[in-house]
Amino acid sequence: MRTGTLSSNIKRVVSVFILRKSNKDETHVALFRRCSQMPTFAGHYAAISGSLDTQDVNPLAAAVRELGEETNLGELLGEYELLVKGGLHVDIAREKSKGAFGGRMIRVYPFCLELPAGDQSLLSSIEMRGTEHDEMKFLAISDFLEMTDKCVPSLKRAFHHATAGKYLDLPQEIRDWEEDRVNGAAFLARKAVNLAATHSRNEELLGDDLSMAKSIAILRPSMVPIVNAMNEFDRQLTHKGYSSITIEQIKNKILKSLTDEGNRCVELGYELLMNMYQTKSSSTEFVVGVFSRSSTLKSILQRVIDDDTSAKVRVVCSQSTPGDEGILMATDISAALCLPDDEFRQQITDGKIDIVIVGADCVLSEGRGVVNKIGTAALASICKQASVPIISCTDRWKLWTDVYCPPLEVIFELIPSELFDQVLVPKMLEHEM
Repeated sequence: MRTGTLSSNIKRVVSVFILRKSNKDETHVALFRRCSQMPTFAGHYAAISGSLDTQDVNPLAAAVRELGEETNLGELLGEYELLVKGGLHVDIAREKSKGAFGGRMIRVYPFCLELPAGDQSLLSSIEMRGTEHDEMKFLAISDFLEMTDKCVPSLKRAFHHATAGKYLDLPQEIRDWEEDRVNGAAFLARKAVNLAATHSRNEELLGDDLSMAKSIAILRPSMVPIVNAMNEFDRQLTHKGYSSITIEQIKNKILKSLTDEGNRCVELGYELLMNMYQTKSSSTEFVVGVFSRSSTLKSILQRVIDDDTSAKVRVVCSQSTPGDEGILMATDISAALCLPDDEFRQQITDGKIDIVIVGADCVLSEGRGVVNKIGTAALASICKQASVPIISCTDRWKLWTDVYCPPLEVIFELIPSELFDQVLVPKMLEHEM
């Protein structure tokens, strides 16, 4: 189902990079030269690309369609859609689009198709189709990143987005941060700001206008507060220029905003839980269930527990497989209990849990859904069947403004908003309007 209408001032296109392994186990990328008759960027090298059409339900559908129209990969790979992976979109400003598409901003949704290794007959059987290209060539990644031939705008940057920064030369501590699959988005966003500040000092751009902050953003695109914080960091840095003092000011300003918005979210969640607690019979326990791990939820729940003078509030954490973040969540909150996921769900069904509260890594605008840890949708459905309220509580740094969902890692899923009783997000303050 289409998630929104397409704005007329943005030209939306997809770009699909085809990767393959050589006999020497070196990765190559396919480049296609656009024919001289093409109305935009004639003679320039590109990936498989094309506009999102009205029949495309999302960018992935457009990417699969373009691959089928411009190559024979559909015939070679069968159900190859599962092999197509998306990255964070790239915005090409009007001044860089060279008047293409009426001078509109171009939003590129990049994808990567990594061909199965070892089948040289398959690799040698790839054909161009259609009339858009007159040449196809495979280049080693290193040669592609150094090539000086004419390319469509931001091609190399789109490649890094499509491959989630795999081929960027980044400091090890950023790579270590990238591998964190335990902590929540709020925690990782704050750490990303500190990393961006540390490594942006006197930095050289990593190529094709890709700054350190933007590079960090593309590593974890499913976690919207990271993307939003890094985009804001880069915007302010570009606006104010490079200096260690300016970078420190930018860092502190964004960290303060993350803290302030997090505190507003905690206040909102605390008030909701306390109101429910106070309306419940004073003779029974008030049991709050929680799924996955979130520093925001930890603060909400710990505050409720600390204010419970009668010690009747009890927190139960679902183990949250895969990843088992619930075990860590239970250690974060005093006197919390961790249960296997099946047992946790059974307690909901049996009416032993009064409310379930979860966080969010992304909230789509206009009620189009919430992105959270995989397993949340099934949990929400069980809550609905058992008439147990389930609340998603998050802050405004997690709001996503594009009409399409960000690319999701395998540990995330999109949950329809209607599965939640409430999606709590603090309102915009008057001075921000």
